[in-house]
Amino acid sequence: MLFIFAGRTKEGFVKEGIGKYIGLLKRQVRLEVREIKGSSKAGQDAVKEEGRAILERVAPSDYLIALHERGTGPDSKGLAGKLAPLLEQGRNIVFAVGGPFGQSADVLGRADYQLSLSRLTFTHEMARLILLEQVYRAITIIRGRTYHY
Repeated sequence: MLFIFAGRTKEGFVKEGIGKYIGLLKRQVRLEVREIKGSSKAGQDAVKEEGRAILERVAPSDYLIALHERGTGPDSKGLAGKLAPLLEQGRNIVFAVGGPFGQSADVLGRADYQLSLSRLTFTHEMARLILLEQVYRAITIIRGRTYHY
């Protein structure tokens, strides 16, 4: 399982939470987190540049889940149901979180699934933390652990 984040996480409390869930997930699945360089450009120029960098790290056989505000917003059990067969098949799941300006059309076009965490808007840093927590929650649901009640 690979998480690709555009830009660095700067907020200390978010870094701490991300570290917590990375540690918990590493006990459950093979995990890699890559922070790619965020673009120094703004708007759509940044989105395109970051999108190219994301796609360079995605193999043709990877199952790409791109975070997007207009993606599908499952509940936690629904996300677990989405991930379970992919894990069972041994697919490499890649989650892509764009920078502050969102995802490129190229990333969204390549994505096998577009995931929305909420109808609310989060900073890209908060989205990372929420995503990691929800993936951890999904894994515990799949494995029958007591984290999710």
